[in-house]
Amino acid sequence: MHFRSLILRVAVLLVCSVVSAVPGAIRAAEPAKPLSFSWPGGARADLAVPDSLWQIALSKVNRTGRPLGFTSDEMANYGRDPLILRPVKNLFRDVRGIHRFSGKTAEDLVAAAADPADMVTRAFALTDVSAGRMLSMPDSASWGADWLPMDATPAKALDAVLVGQMSKADRQTWEKLPESTQRLVIRVIIGAKEAAPWIKEAYDDPIFAGHIGGAAATSDTAAVTARYRFAMAPWVDARMDQSATLSRASIEALSRLDREYLAFGSSIFLTHLKRALAEYRTAQTQAQAQAQAQFAGTTGQSCRFETALGSVRIYGTGIDTIVEPAFLTLDLGGDDHYMGRHGVPLSMDQPIGLVLDLGGNDTYEGGPKPIALGCGLFGLGAVFDLAGDDHYRCAEAGLGAGYFGTGILVDYEGNDVYVLDTHDGQGSAMAGVGLLIDLSGDDSYTCGFSAQGFGETLGAGLLVDVKGNDTYLARDDGNPSALYLNQSVSMAQGVGQGRRADLGEGHSLAGGIGFLADGAGNDSYHATAWSQGAGYWWAAGFLEDLGGNDSYRNGKYSLGAGAHFAIGCQVDLSGDDKYNVGNTAAVNQYQGHARDGSIGISIDGDGDDQYLLRSHCAGSGDLNAIGFFWDRRGNDVYDVRYELLGPANGWSDTPPMGTATLYTPFRSFRDDVDAIGLFLDTGGRDVYKWEAPDSSKTPDSLQTVPRSERGNDREWSSHRGRNSRGCGMDREVFP
Repeated sequence: MHFRSLILRVAVLLVCSVVSAVPGAIRAAEPAKPLSFSWPGGARADLAVPDSLWQIALSKVNRTGRPLGFTSDEMANYGRDPLILRPVKNLFRDVRGIHRFSGKTAEDLVAAAADPADMVTRAFALTDVSAGRMLSMPDSASWGADWLPMDATPAKALDAVLVGQMSKADRQTWEKLPESTQRLVIRVIIGAKEAAPWIKEAYDDPIFAGHIGGAAATSDTAAVTARYRFAMAPWVDARMDQSATLSRASIEALSRLDREYLAFGSSIFLTHLKRALAEYRTAQTQAQAQAQAQFAGTTGQSCRFETALGSVRIYGTGIDTIVEPAFLTLDLGGDDHYMGRHGVPLSMDQPIGLVLDLGGNDTYEGGPKPIALGCGLFGLGAVFDLAGDDHYRCAEAGLGAGYFGTGILVDYEGNDVYVLDTHDGQGSAMAGVGLLIDLSGDDSYTCGFSAQGFGETLGAGLLVDVKGNDTYLARDDGNPSALYLNQSVSMAQGVGQGRRADLGEGHSLAGGIGFLADGAGNDSYHATAWSQGAGYWWAAGFLEDLGGNDSYRNGKYSLGAGAHFAIGCQVDLSGDDKYNVGNTAAVNQYQGHARDGSIGISIDGDGDDQYLLRSHCAGSGDLNAIGFFWDRRGNDVYDVRYELLGPANGWSDTPPMGTATLYTPFRSFRDDVDAIGLFLDTGGRDVYKWEAPDSSKTPDSLQTVPRSERGNDREWSSHRGRNSRGCGMDREVFP
């Protein structure tokens, strides 16, 4: 059983002290009062419940005059965690604030996706780090470094950054390169030289010097493995199947990392890289293209030299097999094959690694070892591919992953394939930032688990796909757990996760922010438990799809779900979408579900949608939590397969669509904190199909099916106790 399953095993200990629900739990349906609003438009900013309708809904759950959320005092009851992110903490105040934040963030990320410096700055801001904002970019008249005269030629600039002698053959090759290519290389080197001191300063603490060292290179597999092992110790170590590590330094290192210096250095480097790429693209005249064509058909390394930051290797436009890692690997074109650990910091003393491929249908194979292809492990690792249908694959920790660092992969165009064999990648981070950005094309993303927009402690993991018909898959066999009926614990597609150690050595750690933003296209999302906008243990996860006819398949704690003081939010702006249609594995606790001081939100903005609903979903609050579901507009089908999960006791008998659980009195703060489920459908003529339980599995005494009150133009409520309230409303206010 994998460690991420182990730390979640307590999530199934849900119902040890529940009692029967109070009589008269479900109130008869009420006729809806006439109410109509003008169609607000299709922009993400327009996706907001009208104030007057919102107040009516709140009155049904006894929240008149109060936000639908939790106060700081209420959240403080759940215990301390010094590493909780302030942005996460602030979101608990109001459900409406959560999905406003989610929508604004998604729009900003999609709009800024082509600007890597801005994207990294935004990602760090999600972790409450503000550094490098509005950083000035060097113009074409300047190299952007005060130690290099602005009128220096590329030849003089090269001499200024060289370490040792350049061979005669390499010098001759360099001199034959077009000036635009020379300037591209020099600008990247200068950017790295300017950024490196700030990045290294982030680790200027005895805890890093004592446990990670400085000089060992990326090619030293043992050294890289040791660094990675140090970073991941709190997550992989266990005692008797519970989270427990004797690496106290690994836990302390989280608060000793200076993330502000890391963010600033990352912004400096990526700002220089942005300028370098813009200048290079502008300078590609026909004459320069012809000059560069002299390298066409060449294979192997064309030019190599050394800098203080590591080796620079330039390859021609032929079909190259690139094995040896470097500080800067530049390929001028061709269908290339990268093998091994590329786009990774060379060492603590050389903290930047970049692959820059200018074109071709390329294959990137990270190999069987972890840490590869745009992985920032104690530094900055990046891969930029400007054109072609590319194939990326690594075993673990890559494709835009940051661990005590910044990892970024940007693909500019083409129909691309991204494969992560196991976990931690495709936009994944802990104590840093991990970004996977794809600007266009019909792309495929496959992972085992803990990926595709995944944020752990002090981390922001982001996957941003701007456009195209894309497929997102967290494999069903990626992380199976007996506690989840042998289904996989995906932790993928916009998930934030913390470390729960109250059953272990006690060093619980708040989680980070995971975000998946898809800008356009008909997309497919496939995962199992903990996926598609989910949060666990002082964390927040978001999935935002801004357009297209999409399909979603998942399991427990998915589609806008949170548990244990966490936030999960899933929003699909428009399109005819399918949610779990035909998914027999979906059992309960998904799509606008929350448990234990959490908030879960699922919103669909427009389109004729299809839903498969079972227990504890579509606006369901469990144990002092808030679940919110809203379908704004469209002729929808709600296919309800409701079965009791055991003898009626206040938890097992919780139907979908605006309900909340009831527990025996705790005689603690929990008796004064609400559990709320809210279901809204505000447009279209819908079909409510409510199937009776399977009589072969459910005794006659448990086959009470509260279906008659659901329907078009109806309202229903579920007041099971003083602080257990649910409400459902179907009103055609957006026809």
